[in-house]
Amino acid sequence: MGQRKLAGNGRVWFATWVGVDPDAAIPALAARFAGLNDPAEQTKLALAFVVTLFGGRSQEGRARQAFRTVEHMKSLYLLMARYIRQEDDIRRAGKGVYSPGLRDDAQDARNALIAFIRETPGKPAFLALLEMARAHPDEGSRPWMGFHAKAKAAADSDVDAWAPAQVREFGKSLVATPANHRELWYHAVDKLDALKHDLENGDSSIASILQAVDRETEFRKFIGGWCRDRAAGRYVVPQEEELADAKRPDLRFFGVGFDAPVPAELKLADKWTGPHLFERLEVQLCGDYLRDVRSSRGIFLLVYLGTKSYWDLPNGRRADTFEMLVDELQRHWTLIANDYPGVEDIRVIGIDLTQRGIDTKATKAAKAAKKAAKISGKMTKPSSEKGLKKGKKRGQ
Repeated sequence: MGQRKLAGNGRVWFATWVGVDPDAAIPALAARFAGLNDPAEQTKLALAFVVTLFGGRSQEGRARQAFRTVEHMKSLYLLMARYIRQEDDIRRAGKGVYSPGLRDDAQDARNALIAFIRETPGKPAFLALLEMARAHPDEGSRPWMGFHAKAKAAADSDVDAWAPAQVREFGKSLVATPANHRELWYHAVDKLDALKHDLENGDSSIASILQAVDRETEFRKFIGGWCRDRAAGRYVVPQEEELADAKRPDLRFFGVGFDAPVPAELKLADKWTGPHLFERLEVQLCGDYLRDVRSSRGIFLLVYLGTKSYWDLPNGRRADTFEMLVDELQRHWTLIANDYPGVEDIRVIGIDLTQRGIDTKATKAAKAAKKAAKISGKMTKPSSEKGLKKGKKRGQ
């Protein structure tokens, strides 16, 4: 009698628990299913639970909403798909009038789980769909989950429509003020790319002057000032900020009318080893400066003075050029992107001051050759003078 009562109340108990504490309740629910040896009992519990959680045509959901996150909905969907199998679904289309039952409501609730994920914007939903494409209990449904993931990525890549004011502004100046975090990130990337082009290719480039500077703080001041001078009221770059844990991002771009800064981490490539640069990209930029939910996109900015010849890479290879180092860092981000669901994108930008400045390696080689020649001349001069003196004595 007690067991039957527990089984009858189990659906309500688990639905209530999932509604308030899904982190603990969902694993406990999975363990409950695993403890049932009869597949029919597993399906019966799944049908009753999911309808109690979401509600149906004849009843409302009885649970709170703490489970309505992408991660929890993904876990619930994979669990329900295992015990409410699509191959057993009731197909009602084209079969006339019917009275919906528990199975109909459960199918709708199961499908509502994936609909929530598909309709939620952002990278976490895309990663959830990718995992569902790999782990769906029905192998025949995995390609369909993969299709949803691709469709999700395509939908999220679409830019938001411009407001009329932005269209007018662009018509006048060929630039529009960023209206959200994503647009601000693109705008900041464009600005730093413009600085890169100016220093590497500009007729008035001051690259040779900057090569004499070997402190990142001085470069931060210069780059921050350059960006501020060209802001035109579209963004703000504060002088220097300190975060709650005493961390200080090198640069942060703030938009106008919204609070979602874009951090940019600056490194002098000559001063860092390869593994340290990779670690700073992952731990400092992705882990620290993009930890705030307001920010999901960042920039890793490298400046090359020309004094370092190569960088050892964490994968055992070696970057023999600065361009190769930048490419490897960008590639590294694509490999670790899934480990940071809260980070939408990272752009690695490299500014090579040797393109328009002084080839410091050639200059060093020339100086070394000149010094060697000078030393060699000093070594041969005494013997020559000695021979000359002996000749004079013989002549006398």
